[in-house]
Amino acid sequence: MSMRHAVRIVLLLVLAIGATTTSACASSAFGPAARLPMPQHAWLASVSTSSATIRWTPVAGATAYEIRRAGHAIGSVTATSARVTGLMPATFSNLQVVAKRGRVLGVPSDPIPAVTRASDVCTKWVSSAFGSDGDAGTKAAPWRTITKLVASWQPGDVGCVDGSFVEDVSIRRGGSSASAPVTLRSAPGQRAYLRGRLWVARGANFVVVSGMTLDGRAIDDTARDSLPSPTVNARGTMLLDNDVSNAGTRVCVVLGSIHGYGTALTPTLAYNRIHDCGSRGDNTQHGVYVESARSARIVHNAIFDNADRGIQLYPDAQRSLIVGNLIDGNGEGVIFSGAEGYRSSRNLVLGNVIANSQLRSNVEHWWEDPNRPGFGNLVTRNCLGGASQGDFATPISGYVARANATGTPQYVDRGGDDLRPTAGSGCRAWLRSGPLPLRPFA
Repeated sequence: MSMRHAVRIVLLLVLAIGATTTSACASSAFGPAARLPMPQHAWLASVSTSSATIRWTPVAGATAYEIRRAGHAIGSVTATSARVTGLMPATFSNLQVVAKRGRVLGVPSDPIPAVTRASDVCTKWVSSAFGSDGDAGTKAAPWRTITKLVASWQPGDVGCVDGSFVEDVSIRRGGSSASAPVTLRSAPGQRAYLRGRLWVARGANFVVVSGMTLDGRAIDDTARDSLPSPTVNARGTMLLDNDVSNAGTRVCVVLGSIHGYGTALTPTLAYNRIHDCGSRGDNTQHGVYVESARSARIVHNAIFDNADRGIQLYPDAQRSLIVGNLIDGNGEGVIFSGAEGYRSSRNLVLGNVIANSQLRSNVEHWWEDPNRPGFGNLVTRNCLGGASQGDFATPISGYVARANATGTPQYVDRGGDDLRPTAGSGCRAWLRSGPLPLRPFA
């Protein structure tokens, strides 16, 4: 195996479990074949362009911990922290940890989704201050518009953007694979601003958008002024570390379409702040609208203060993984729903804080045909509380809710959008993820 694809486990001497103590626990509290329990609240501590660090609480009786990636063992540690290295930029990994005592393996932890940061090795440059679309697109001679960049890039290009831009950007050229995407990102150390509609069209596969402030408000008075942004109709799109809003004017993120524009395949939303989307009282304006998607990964985002649903799974969301998000202060939290012959199914909502829904419930459903609800949908081990009409709209239909906790989170400065939990806050254990953007981006 090449070093490029090697995965190594680097021990972190944090919260190490002494062998003597764990051996004593194992002999006194467990029989020789007793299965160890699941590590609780395993969390993502940090990520870089090539690594992910995970942590977990100790398991009584454990002498070591096996680390798994995509269900396969990749190493073992004796500490309660591990760093998985050798990863490619902008890639998704599903990590788990399993307690061990000798050859006895415990119950695997819940999935710990980890998405590495986008590459910061810039190959093309855009500047609103001194660029020209007639130049070469280099650092010394940058282009002026993002439109020029996305029409010119090739697989593997990383387009770094500096400044403020007012333009609609339609991305119609993508990368060649997950390991050779095209990347639109802010220049290192900057946070570029784009006002206008961002659309990743069908066929523009493997596009990464990272570190941007995306303001989806219309820039003119045409029929496009009600269209959502960003919109994704391609394969392998990744939205990472962005601030997404539109000053309360419309839907923000839309994944896929049932009307011929294209289903979103394996889209990833990670580490974004998605907020203040739509006008409250409008039942169609949401933070994240999963209209037609397969295996969407919505992980470690702060989704808050949106007019209606924080996340809408309607009508054709299949096999979504919704893990580790803060979904707070929206009209409603998450909905499972279906219509026009579609029904959202096999979606997992796990380990999120879903709280303080202003209009109705934290979790709800709607099936156009009540006799044909979705199936395989699961809401488990989340922390919920503070909703206007309770945690779950009842009677529950089309999903199973189990092993969820109740709590009302308290924040450092809710009015200032600083969503870090205070000491003693409800749901605090669910908000440990280091990359979860609980504070406004600098």
